[in-house]
Amino acid sequence: MALLDAYALALALRYADDISSALSRAVAMRRRHVQLYQGLTALFTPVYQSDSRMLTFVRDRLVGSLSKLWPATRIQAAMVSGLIGNPLDPLGLR
Repeated sequence: MALLDAYALALALRYADDISSALSRAVAMRRRHVQLYQGLTALFTPVYQSDSRMLTFVRDRLVGSLSKLWPATRIQAAMVSGLIGNPLDPLGLR
């Protein structure tokens, strides 16, 4: 995701008249994707950092087992690679 941020900034700098507008444009290009990942982080962090026995059981036994099945493997790969939410389109990439 850092490479997507860097690309957005480089692209914005290429077409902007000044640094301030370039930064605003780069942030705007990345906003939706960053907000999506901030939401996913807020959703999943308590599950992985909880002392709750129930959450631990659900996480380790149920989610752990289900995550080995299709389509969960594909979803997990897209999540950790930063490709959930189609981040390439706002940058003009395919």
